[in-house]
Amino acid sequence: MFSKTKPHIFVLLAVLVLLGVIVSPVCAASYTLTGYQEFNVLDVQKADFVNIQNLTFDKSTEDKAITLIHFKVPQDHQVDFTIYYGTGTTVTGYAKNEGNFTLWPVTTTTSTINFNGETKQYSYFDTNPQWDYYLSGYARNNTDNATGLIVYNAGYGSYDNELAVFKPVSNLAVNLIYRVDLTSDTFFDADISYGSKSDVAASVSKSILDIAWEWINFGIAISAQVMGFAGMLFGIIKFFFIDNLLLSIALYISVSMAYSAITSRDVFGFYKNFIRFQRAMLDFIMQLWNYLVQIISAIRGMFRL
Repeated sequence: MFSKTKPHIFVLLAVLVLLGVIVSPVCAASYTLTGYQEFNVLDVQKADFVNIQNLTFDKSTEDKAITLIHFKVPQDHQVDFTIYYGTGTTVTGYAKNEGNFTLWPVTTTTSTINFNGETKQYSYFDTNPQWDYYLSGYARNNTDNATGLIVYNAGYGSYDNELAVFKPVSNLAVNLIYRVDLTSDTFFDADISYGSKSDVAASVSKSILDIAWEWINFGIAISAQVMGFAGMLFGIIKFFFIDNLLLSIALYISVSMAYSAITSRDVFGFYKNFIRFQRAMLDFIMQLWNYLVQIISAIRGMFRL
C-alpha cells in the first residue's frame, strides 16, 4: 500500500504518482503540484523531526521560505496544522487517519483532510494500517489556472484518490509559506523542505515535470560534452596507438631518451632518469583514465544507468 512507503523514498514515489496522473486516463487530478524544491539541489535544506507532538517551524527571520511540508499521521489519530504565508496570513486545518477492522481480515483506512474550512475524505483497502502520509505546499488549479496552497494525501492522483484541498492564493511569489505549526495527541514524524525565497518563488511557477525536464536537459547537455571529450580521447588513442603504433613508440622512446640524456651527468643518471620518465608518463596516463572513468560514473549516476 502506498501509504506505508518508507519516508526516505517518498519524493521518488510522488514523482511516479504525478507521472501516472499524466499517462493514465483514470488519474484526472484537478491540481498540478508546484514548488518542488527537492529537484533544485543548489539550495535545498530539509529539517527532519521524529517522535514529536508539537512543532513550530519558522523561517520568518531568515531569507528563506518553505517549499514542502510532509508529515505522518498514525492510525486513529489526527494532526492539526496552521500555515503562515505572505505577510502574516494564516490558514488552519487537520489531517486524520482512521482504520476500520469490523470486516477483519479485510480492513480499510479512511483519510480525512480539512483545510480552510473544506473537508474531504478517501477510503481504501489497507492490509496493514499503521499510518498515512500527508503533504502541503503549492499548486495550480488545472481548470482555471489559479495558483494557491494545497494539502493532499500521499496517494493523491493515483487510481480514484482525489484527496486534496486547495486554497486559491494569487501572486504566490510574494505569498510564500514561511511558518507551520503542527500538533497532535500522539507522537508523529515530519520533515520540512525549504530554500531561499528567490529560489522558492521561482519554483512555485513551475510544475514538478517542468523542473524534471530541466534536469534531464541539463544531464543530456553534460552527457554530450562528456561523450565529445571521450570521443576525442579515444580518437587520439587510435591515432597514436593503433594507426601509427610503431611510429609513436619510436618517437616516444627517442624523445624520452633525449630528455634523459640532456638531464644526466653519467650513464647511471641516464638510466635513472629514463626509468623515472617512463613511470611519470605511466602515472599521467593512468590519472587521465581515472578522471574519465569518474566523469562517466557520475553521468551514469545522474540517470541511474
